[in-house]
Amino acid sequence: MSDNNLENSTSTEQSAPQSKPKKTITRRNVLAMAGCGVAGLVVGGVLGSWGVTEDKIINGDMDLRTTPTKMIVTDRARCSGCQRCEMMCTLKQDGRVCQHIARVRVHDNYFWGTSVDTHEGTFGNCEFTVEHCKQCADPMCAKYCPVHAIHADSKTGARVVDTKKCIGCGMCAQACPWNMPRIDTESNVSTKCVSCGRCAEQCPNGAIQFIDWKDIAQACIDQGVVRTVTLVD
Repeated sequence: MSDNNLENSTSTEQSAPQSKPKKTITRRNVLAMAGCGVAGLVVGGVLGSWGVTEDKIINGDMDLRTTPTKMIVTDRARCSGCQRCEMMCTLKQDGRVCQHIARVRVHDNYFWGTSVDTHEGTFGNCEFTVEHCKQCADPMCAKYCPVHAIHADSKTGARVVDTKKCIGCGMCAQACPWNMPRIDTESNVSTKCVSCGRCAEQCPNGAIQFIDWKDIAQACIDQGVVRTVTLVD
C-alpha cells in the first residue's frame, strides 16, 4: 500500500463516527418516558402480559416491588406454599438449605398469613404470602448498621451486605420493619435479598417473576404508550 493510500485509510478510520454506548433501561427512565408511575403502568395494561391486573392488586392477590433494574411480581394465587423458593435461595447464596436465612419468605406467613386476624394462610383462605426485601429508597437496615456494612449495589441497586464489614450484631434485622435481614448463625453475618432472581427461576407455579425494565419499556413501545425515539434519545 502506498503512503498516500495509507494516509487516506488512516484518515477515514479516524473520522469514522464512534458508536454511542447503549442506554441502560432503568425504572426511573421507563417511568419518566411513560409519564406515569407503576400504578399507571398497571391501569394502562402495560403489565398485562405478565398477568398483572388492577383487580389483583386491589384484592391483595398480587404484589409489585421495584428495584432500579427489575420489577418483582408475586402472585399469591399461584403460590402453593411448597417453599422451594426458600430452599433454592439458600442453596445458591449459602451452599446449603437453611430456610431460616432465606431471602425470600413463605414460611413466616405459612400458617396465619400476615397476622392472626386476617384469615389468610392455611387456616384461612389457603393463600400464602411471598415476601422479599423491599429494597427501600431509604433503608432502615443500612441506616442503623453501626459499621456501614449495607450499601446499594452499583449495577442492580439492591441493598447488599458487605460480609467483610458485617459484625453480626443484628441491628439491621431489628431496624427493618419487615424483618428481612437475618443473621446466619454459622457465618455470624447478616444475609438479605440481593434480587438475584433464583427464587423466580425455581418456582414451579410461576408465583414469582423478575421482569427487566427493558422488557416493560418494550411493552410501552409496542402498545404505543411512547414512541421508540423517546427510549433511544
